Amino acid sequence: MTVRLRQQLLFLSLAICVNVAAMLAVRYFPSPKVQLGAILDMTLTVTGLYYWLVVRPGYRGKASLAFILLMGLVRASFAFPGVLPGRELVAGVAELAVLGAILLAWRKGRALAETDPVLRLEAILGSFFPSATAARALAAEFAVLYYVFAWRAKPHVPAGSQAFTLHKRSGFGDILLFVGLASMLEIGPVHLVVGHWSHMAAWIMTGLSLYGALWVVAVGRSLSLQPTLVSDDGILLRFGLLFRVAIPWSAIETVSTDALEGAKLIPRRAEANIYLKLKEPLRAERILGLGTQVQTLGICADEPEALLAAIKR
Repeated sequence: MTVRLRQQLLFLSLAICVNVAAMLAVRYFPSPKVQLGAILDMTLTVTGLYYWLVVRPGYRGKASLAFILLMGLVRASFAFPGVLPGRELVAGVAELAVLGAILLAWRKGRALAETDPVLRLEAILGSFFPSATAARALAAEFAVLYYVFAWRAKPHVPAGSQAFTLHKRSGFGDILLFVGLASMLEIGPVHLVVGHWSHMAAWIMTGLSLYGALWVVAVGRSLSLQPTLVSDDGILLRFGLLFRVAIPWSAIETVSTDALEGAKLIPRRAEANIYLKLKEPLRAERILGLGTQVQTLGICADEPEALLAAIKR
């Protein structure tokens, strides 16, 4: 366990203890002064612990303090509505404040203006949210909206990089198109069938089906808008929103067209035409901020000869 993870777990444990102690104190001493003290503990004390254990060592940015303070305020408004009234209003104001801060950071992020939109979202959200995994997951949700509605978006290819796609030869893009069409066609019949038992359940199923269709569209568009990049720094192996790993040239041990045992296939169940073996495992990002360790990769490139030439240049 790393020092960073130990510090974050320590903060989480202490924050839970503070909240539990505050609730117990109010339960056994139900006076307005004790309730006010409990509210201060849930907001200021927890925020102070977060600063001392997480921000001060440099594990998270100072902007994330605002998120911790707002979440503590929301928690206190729901726990003690008699002392801190208007909990729905407090929650709404907190949500608007977070969204406003994110939009402001997006507009001021000039240094990230030329960065891939998903990475830009992760960098901005990572400065606010105390959990890097949560920030990556939320960035993926925003990226879905971006790829669905930003029809004029073009593939992000920085200067000096070569772009290569991985979805045409494998047929993965065609599969997504079929799944997307099928999901749209089944929305109506499912709504009518489920509606015989419950109207609420029918609308819930309809909403989930529509959201699933948006995900399919977004993932399909991301396959071409987030191609694999080869540059002087190494290989940024990307398969849309589904997979991403940055591989420096110094980390590559073997490049081969012959199959390597235990290779992780990109995309899955495809017939790989290029294999990479790394000197040591690297962390790869999957969808919704999930991570995995990879050391041997099998790539089904749409232009294997060109990609192989770019890697071996």
